[in-house]
Amino acid sequence: MRILAVDDEPFIMELLAMIAARIGFTEFSTAASGPEALRLLGMDERGFDCLILDINMPDMDGIELCRRVRQMEAYHTTPVIMLTAMSEREFVDKAFKAGATDYATKPFDIIELGARLRVAEKLVLARRDAAAAKAGLAGTSSQTAPAHDFDLSDPVFIEGAQDLVDFPALQNYLRQISRAGLAASQLIAVKVDRIDAIYADATKEEFLYALREVAGAITEVMRPISSLICHAGSGVFVVVSHKAAALDAGQLESDVQEVLDQGNATFDDGRPMDLEVSIGDPIRPVPGDQNDATKSIER
Repeated sequence: MRILAVDDEPFIMELLAMIAARIGFTEFSTAASGPEALRLLGMDERGFDCLILDINMPDMDGIELCRRVRQMEAYHTTPVIMLTAMSEREFVDKAFKAGATDYATKPFDIIELGARLRVAEKLVLARRDAAAAKAGLAGTSSQTAPAHDFDLSDPVFIEGAQDLVDFPALQNYLRQISRAGLAASQLIAVKVDRIDAIYADATKEEFLYALREVAGAITEVMRPISSLICHAGSGVFVVVSHKAAALDAGQLESDVQEVLDQGNATFDDGRPMDLEVSIGDPIRPVPGDQNDATKSIER
């Protein structure tokens, strides 16, 4: 796995390189600033498999750098680990909304940072396998090729949707904030009704459009009370909120449905999609318990 680390402190660079080498990652490059990192990313023909970005840097901070990296076609899904001495949830939330996959806090726990790199490696390998499978589907004849190159249960990322993170990022985020005890969070699930029928009847583009419409409605209603939103597969969206008072699932469901009804989403041939959603009661993970955070997502 080729790694690019970006930090303006030389000592941190040396420490990161040492930790990476200790667990077997010897292809390690560095940049001392955001602009330098962008130049390297644009020039390197092989590309990098994982990026480590410090949040607190002069000229261009890590959050802005992450946002710009995500605008580069080659780095839409590359794992990005943010480094920060700022444990406040505000900075962590901004980093994930900018496209971060994971984060680690300074001073480093060598074992913990190594674990974060291993998680990134697994994600890289899984996405390579998925890309290979997708290429295989693309090579089938038009008579046998399926309408979609993903299964209904796949947590496909929806490009163009605001405030949306991918599923691995949400898992990492919730585990980390639970471990750090940064907030007593609550999770809710938003399910698109009759998603099986929409998946079967829609083209790939129409199905992603439907998910994008639902994601937009959720974001519009929940932006004031939510931290992160992701699509977990099968038309289910998971929302993490740090609001102290328990969320009113019934009211949220009515509000999201109202936005969807105003949108009047249709198939390409003009037929209405009739998008409807159901929202479950909130679930509160136990702060400090990473395993409970994972179980809460599953629930």
